[in-house]
Amino acid sequence: MTEGFFSIVNCIATLGLAILVGFVCSKTGYLPAAVKPALSKIVVKLTLPVLRATSLTKTTITPEKLINSVFIVICGWIVIGLLQLTGLLTERIFKKSAPPILHRCMTSFGNVVFVAYPLIQSLYGDDGLYYAALFAFAGDCWLWTFGVYSLSKLGGQTTSLTANLKRLINPSTIAFTVSFIMMIFGLKFTGIIGDVMNGFGSMTTYLSMLFIGCVLAEVDFRGIYKKASLIALTLLKMVVVPFIFILIFKLIPGDPMVEAIVVLQAAMPVSTVLVMLCSEYGGDTKYSAEGVFLSTLASLVTLPIVYSLINIV
Repeated sequence: MTEGFFSIVNCIATLGLAILVGFVCSKTGYLPAAVKPALSKIVVKLTLPVLRATSLTKTTITPEKLINSVFIVICGWIVIGLLQLTGLLTERIFKKSAPPILHRCMTSFGNVVFVAYPLIQSLYGDDGLYYAALFAFAGDCWLWTFGVYSLSKLGGQTTSLTANLKRLINPSTIAFTVSFIMMIFGLKFTGIIGDVMNGFGSMTTYLSMLFIGCVLAEVDFRGIYKKASLIALTLLKMVVVPFIFILIFKLIPGDPMVEAIVVLQAAMPVSTVLVMLCSEYGGDTKYSAEGVFLSTLASLVTLPIVYSLINIV
């Protein structure tokens, strides 16, 4: 347990330092504002899909892994459902200080890719990354349908669920589907193609952290600590709900690694994607960015705590 705790602390410290580099570079103007959207597109459309593809094809499928795969997707939906309920209850308490729909979405959708992938891969290797990708897929099903449908109401641009379903067809889900089929048939990326893809995939971690740093640099963090809604959101989302799942898994024991990944994914900070969606649909980008800022900083402390609880309880 001690070794695992220091491992996650070391990983969090590494990611935090990488975020700080992006923060300083953006704040000082060393990296121009145009870099942020470019970083987002490079990660979302190139390095992340490649990382998903290479990690899945490195995995050997077994009957046990298939059962765990179904389990983690179902757990992903349940986690987001419980977070939705948590957001629904708290948005009524903080309706005067927090945009209700946005508050609920921020509670529901965590940074299950940009932060979770590098963290879980460092702790559990390619098998862990495989399960993290499945959880992220479950999250995508919620985010790009119900999530976008809800956020579009903020600016009065309500979109149909049918249109949002089309958003599920993107580079990441295509890469996931193709590589999953390859995994079933035992096909892998080898030779020079494999080397190039592994190289691009490995860029995801630091490009993601650089992007998050650039996002956080745009936030006026003075006074954030006075916003009770953001503090409550952070504690409930990143400590209370994950602890509930720790207790549930103690009553219904299964694969320890899979259960730990579900808990860690549930404990992730607010998704940076929500800032982009708020900008697109006329939502409160300032509030969403503040939530990303506070929860991401808090995760440097809460994630090691949650990881410790997984092993203690």
